[in-house]
Amino acid sequence: MIRELVDRAAIADVAIAYATALDTRDWEELASLFTSDACWEYSGSGEQVYGRDAVVARISASVQRLDATQHLNGNHVAVVRGDEAEHTCYYLAQHVRVGLPDGDRFLAGGRYEDLLRRTPDGWRFTHRRIIGVWSEGNPAVLTL
Repeated sequence: MIRELVDRAAIADVAIAYATALDTRDWEELASLFTSDACWEYSGSGEQVYGRDAVVARISASVQRLDATQHLNGNHVAVVRGDEAEHTCYYLAQHVRVGLPDGDRFLAGGRYEDLLRRTPDGWRFTHRRIIGVWSEGNPAVLTL
């Protein structure tokens, strides 16, 4: 029972570290959260990226052009089965690009669906799927 609680807390910490790495632009930390063979998937576009380096390249290319981001996570649920785990949580993601004619902000809410594996370095994502549920604001913040 105690090990399960420790695992669940460690898995939530990985999800929180992902949000922090995005917002602080810490690409080394972001890379450390994925296995080498990980998949990152955005369900809204059907896009899938494979391999830790490709995942970090994809995410950093999108985030670096923004003036600021803030990703908040909540409602963590982790189910541990030995050295494998499933995790879900909600996200609220604020994106800012100053000076756009139709507004500087784009806010999105949704959830992450994750698969993780216990490694010698701790729990790591093997698959992270982003499922957008709603958004408001200027979508050009993300696309220009």
